[in-house]
Amino acid sequence: MGVSVLYRAIPPSSTLYARLQGDKALSILVGYLFPYGCGIFRFFEIEPEEINEILEDFIETHQEIFGSELEADRVIAQLRSELRLTRQAYPGIEDRTASLEKTSVEIEKRLSQELSRRKFANADEIVEKLMFGDQTLAPTLLSAEESLGLISRELVSEGASIFRQFDPETLFARDESCFDDFERWKDLYFSAAEKNEEILVGVA
Repeated sequence: MGVSVLYRAIPPSSTLYARLQGDKALSILVGYLFPYGCGIFRFFEIEPEEINEILEDFIETHQEIFGSELEADRVIAQLRSELRLTRQAYPGIEDRTASLEKTSVEIEKRLSQELSRRKFANADEIVEKLMFGDQTLAPTLLSAEESLGLISRELVSEGASIFRQFDPETLFARDESCFDDFERWKDLYFSAAEKNEEILVGVA
């Protein structure tokens, strides 16, 4: 049984990004909400009843962070505002997403084999970073275990360059789910590289 790896672009020049690097409660909230809906920028578009249930569970399991429900509500309101402002400032950011739905193991294996065949040094290490990030979000605030992965702008650019060399139809012949997931993942790298964005990574 595989896992799903989720990817969401984030602009490093946004106030949201800066807040996440310095606000522990906000970073933990984003990490908790990351798997829900169609991406963090669309979280508040899902059914209101589901939103309330998810947020109530979050507050209940993270009481030590907030101290009071009032403080939790304040942080949630700040996140909602930051998401709205980021969407306004960076049009389309909510659609720059991808996910590897239980295909990550197979995609990682085939990519590593292909890079090794092309004589890339440290092929396995490169692919692991492309899939799970070369950094973590808010490393001064959160441990690696509780933080989201982060694919830096440099790695986004390198990944886009690597993916331009591949023909996915050859790499994933006769494997439609891997092909479709890889195509969306590759396209996210392309669009994020074009816009100088980084990519957040979560495992669900």
